[in-house]
Amino acid sequence: MVVSNSKSASIPERVPCPYDPSHSVDLHKLKKHMSSLCNARPPDERPAYTLPDCSITLLPPGYAEGSFSKCGQMWSEEGLAKADARLMVKPGEQIYMGGVSRTFGKLASLSENPKAKPGNTLDEQTVSRLLKPVVLSYLHSVGALQLTENNITTEQSLEDLLELVRPSQEFPMEICTHPSVDERKHGKTNPKHALQQSSLIGHLENRNLLDPKYAFVEFGAGKGELSVYVHAALAKKQAEAGLESSSIFLVDRKNFRQKFNIDEPDRAPSGTTDATSDCDKHQRHARCQFQRIYIDIRDLNLASVEGLRITDPSTGKVTLRPIVAYSKHLCGAATDLTIKCIERYQQAGGHVAGVAIALCCHHVCKYSMFVDHAYLSKATTSHSAADLGQWCDTQRDEFRHLATMSSWAINSPAPPAYSAPNSELDKEVAAAHYSGLTHSQRVCAGHAVKRFLDIGRAEYMRHQLRMDSVGLVYYTTSITSPENLALLATKLEA
Repeated sequence: MVVSNSKSASIPERVPCPYDPSHSVDLHKLKKHMSSLCNARPPDERPAYTLPDCSITLLPPGYAEGSFSKCGQMWSEEGLAKADARLMVKPGEQIYMGGVSRTFGKLASLSENPKAKPGNTLDEQTVSRLLKPVVLSYLHSVGALQLTENNITTEQSLEDLLELVRPSQEFPMEICTHPSVDERKHGKTNPKHALQQSSLIGHLENRNLLDPKYAFVEFGAGKGELSVYVHAALAKKQAEAGLESSSIFLVDRKNFRQKFNIDEPDRAPSGTTDATSDCDKHQRHARCQFQRIYIDIRDLNLASVEGLRITDPSTGKVTLRPIVAYSKHLCGAATDLTIKCIERYQQAGGHVAGVAIALCCHHVCKYSMFVDHAYLSKATTSHSAADLGQWCDTQRDEFRHLATMSSWAINSPAPPAYSAPNSELDKEVAAAHYSGLTHSQRVCAGHAVKRFLDIGRAEYMRHQLRMDSVGLVYYTTSITSPENLALLATKLEA
């Protein structure tokens, strides 16, 4: 990797790492950092399952021929592959010259002009215009409001509609447990993660998805903790049936240094020493059954993963193994990418037996990645282009505002000495907020946006992936996790 030797006062001493801008590096150390030190550096050879942007739902016009210098900001905001240095920066390419980065543009702007949050530019009238159709669609979907040709909704204010929003009450509460996580639950001072893992695995069990005949794919796997317990849950069944252990594939774009007792069985990650006993008995065998795939789901062509392909030696015909896809807290757009990824797997001839995804972080959803833009058109003001599957800049702007407002559901700060919804103090604080909404109203508005997006995802899986059973359930309490909704689906084999 080549870095310009010309010294310029406009080049800062530390620069964002082109492979992972979440950390920075001294400029004079950049070449070594990118060649051998950075955990996010790409492999020397691109794996066969890498297909840039294959899980993107809608690419902007002119994307194929566009240049980073003209379109890079929007590509970066949408998280597209052409803005990803791991895919686009070539060996020997000059990265930083004269204060300009091939990946990030002008370096000075990174520190002097932080990216504005789109929600902060809104006013009360615009907030009401954007939120009202979303809240209406959400209320109709959950049966809290009947829409007819002559309904009274045009006369109802946004505030009236928000009174009908009932957070955590519109979908069933189904908290499951599974014995594979029992020891961890009892051994932790704060068992919140174990409770969630136990419930998700319990849902897999209840839907007959913990079957050794399936391969298991965890998206956004992180350190792999959930999959260790999925493996433990499968172990007894596999032994009783005399079957080989199921393969488990862990997908994540980052290489975490401290895995959860998979790749390094003799070393427990910080904070997990009390959970090693229930994992150690599965470790030696588990190491042979786990396969880590370091890739952004955006670029993952799952049907090309070697471990999921079965080749008939006599005919050479390739068949794909049936899979179960799951994840605990798959942030924002990663959920949409996962749905598109498994849809492509279906289209390639693979069978997706089931899905269990704990949803979260809707504020980082991306317009280009959301699974169904025609669905968005139900609740956005500009929709003619999107109805035809085309990019719509106005709809994109509205979507970004809605994504920002979704964070109000759990991140909206309560006013000082907050005691009750719509109290006098709550109303006084509303006057100071750009939305004109009270704290409790913002919580309900954010919740409605989150569930509007989740309902769209569920509908897409029902109609486009043709899953036989699709549901949204609260799989744990809001005290255990404020992000407590899961998307569950099953499909029978043809």
